[in-house]
Amino acid sequence: MSSLKREIRLFALAGILGLILVVGGFFALVVILAVNSRDLPDIERIEAFKPPQATTLYDRMGKVIYQFYEERREYVPLSRISPNVQKAFIALEDKRFYKHWGVDLKRTFKAMLVNLLSMRVRQGGSTITQQLARNMFLTHKRTLNRKVKELALALKLEATFTKDEILERYLNQIYFGEGVYGVQSAARFYFGKDAKDLDVNESALLAGIPKNPNRFSPYRNPELADKRRRIVLWRMYREGFLTKEQYDSLLKTPPKLQPRPKTTFGGDAPYFAELVRQYVIEKYGENFLYRGGGKIYTTLDLDLQRIAVGVVRTSLSNYEKKWKRFLKPTYEEYNGGKPKYLQAALMAVDTTGGILAYVGGRDFQHSQFDRVRQARRQPGSAFKIFVYTAAFSRGWSPGDTIRDEPIEMMDDMGRIWTPKNYDGKYEGLITLRRALALSKNVPAVKLTLDVGPWYVADIARKMGVTSPIKPFPSMALGGVEVTVWDMVRAVSTLMNYGKRPNIYFITRIEDAYGNVLEENGPVYVQVLEPNVAKMSTYALTYVVCCGTAYNSRYYGWDNSVIQAAGKTGTTDDYRDTWFIGYSPYMAVGVWVGYDSLRVIFPGATGSELAVPIWAKFMAQAHKGLKPRYFDLKGPFQYATLCKESLLLARPSCPEKTNEMFWAGKAPQDSCPIHVEGAEVPVQER
Repeated sequence: MSSLKREIRLFALAGILGLILVVGGFFALVVILAVNSRDLPDIERIEAFKPPQATTLYDRMGKVIYQFYEERREYVPLSRISPNVQKAFIALEDKRFYKHWGVDLKRTFKAMLVNLLSMRVRQGGSTITQQLARNMFLTHKRTLNRKVKELALALKLEATFTKDEILERYLNQIYFGEGVYGVQSAARFYFGKDAKDLDVNESALLAGIPKNPNRFSPYRNPELADKRRRIVLWRMYREGFLTKEQYDSLLKTPPKLQPRPKTTFGGDAPYFAELVRQYVIEKYGENFLYRGGGKIYTTLDLDLQRIAVGVVRTSLSNYEKKWKRFLKPTYEEYNGGKPKYLQAALMAVDTTGGILAYVGGRDFQHSQFDRVRQARRQPGSAFKIFVYTAAFSRGWSPGDTIRDEPIEMMDDMGRIWTPKNYDGKYEGLITLRRALALSKNVPAVKLTLDVGPWYVADIARKMGVTSPIKPFPSMALGGVEVTVWDMVRAVSTLMNYGKRPNIYFITRIEDAYGNVLEENGPVYVQVLEPNVAKMSTYALTYVVCCGTAYNSRYYGWDNSVIQAAGKTGTTDDYRDTWFIGYSPYMAVGVWVGYDSLRVIFPGATGSELAVPIWAKFMAQAHKGLKPRYFDLKGPFQYATLCKESLLLARPSCPEKTNEMFWAGKAPQDSCPIHVEGAEVPVQER
């Protein structure tokens, strides 16, 4: 037998043997598939499968604040995924995707041969359908049993869905590192845009990540990520998705990543996000929040929130430098445990009661204690807001006079109590407007006694204070405990001319299908007579223009353009400092102090610590807004008084002041001191 004939026979024998092995292997595979497919999900379960989706938190302008997730994913239909993305993944992962029936035998056998020859796994033979099957229902362990189940499940997927449906599910399922699942979330995370807007280069970069998300992360390993991008572009060119000119051009122009997004809880608004989280879990459950893919639209203004956070942190750091002798430890010295450094809280709401900015503390990572809602602290003189509002509702006017002089009385414990002014000085006869502007303590106590402590407490409750209030004269000086939340709601009542708004923070919640689960909007309750609220606002404007908050102008607030009203607060022991103020646009409350009852430093006041934070925030928050003053029209009359006698001024009076009164309640007598050509005895004061 010739050598040629022997070779032909051997080749034929090998072919027959190979055919027997292939046929036998095929039937063996069928048997294995049949056995292993028994515990695989049925068609109904496959069709009903929904991957966990992130629930997204939006601000009032539709900007993403944060996502609550088990897997950070936003599911989108294939029509909202750029064709560039689809081509990039097909070119890299499964170039015959639209031709095979779930398993690419040619690719599978090639991968097996390469892996056998190299004695290690060098190539994967899984199609996009097989990868989807694995990601949906199987583990990622490399075992023969898992591989067989993957094949069986891939066949089921092909029998259940169209190719486009499989590709859609695949692109929404895969992991892109950094806790991000699905191409839509990846597009937002890496490029700050939607998946439908991704260009070729961006698509190529994303397609290269899933093979090893940690290794090929463009934030962690930019050089390796770019190398993968070039491989994807080469595959796209080789498969005809790119021309040579396009390929060469794209190689030279890598995509621009956005700055790495914050991955800490809540992003720029952690205390606000926690407020939302608690509400949603209580009402809809954890499954909806972390897996449901819902949308939560809020009242927050992310731009104002960032301003608030920046102002609070910068101001407190500056305070620690300025008063470093007292403010120890500092923020930089935090070593875990309960923070012992100086804290602050800020809340801003618009005229509807919707929260614009919310800072519950200096660092949420250090402490999740919310100093806006949870911290009950003494408001000091800020409580005088309620004292004077109560007085005005009982017929007093800002221009009415009261004697500012030392007094003695019994306190709630039956002891002699002598309230004193902060600076220890007394002016004698003084108008209520001036007494409030200068935060005089004695006049406030006298007013409380005149209108009745119970009545002051009732006014405070009507305006929004929910904390228990003991009706004693000492309440006039802040001898109660309140929250920033309550105080902001209270001045919002004045801002709205006696209508107390319901503080709200969620405008709408939708499920993953766009069904509206709830909608919220402004809710008001008229709790004060409108003209009483106007009179209080009139008096409180003098705190800002020429009283204890006068220094607000040094920190950027121009009261001549947009009018503001408010009240400082300082406790006698210097443990709490406040400023609660409002404009015709918004109400903002600021508290500064320690979590403990530690003294901030001797002499620390709301003017020094809280007003600067308020003023800096307000100045930036009102940029671009139209000039506006409060509407103070009502049954009022204004009278020009002599500053010395506080009676109707004569032309000869050297100093005059214009004061507001209820109509018909202004003084009727003229100044007896400055009478031209007449000697008038000095009156006792």
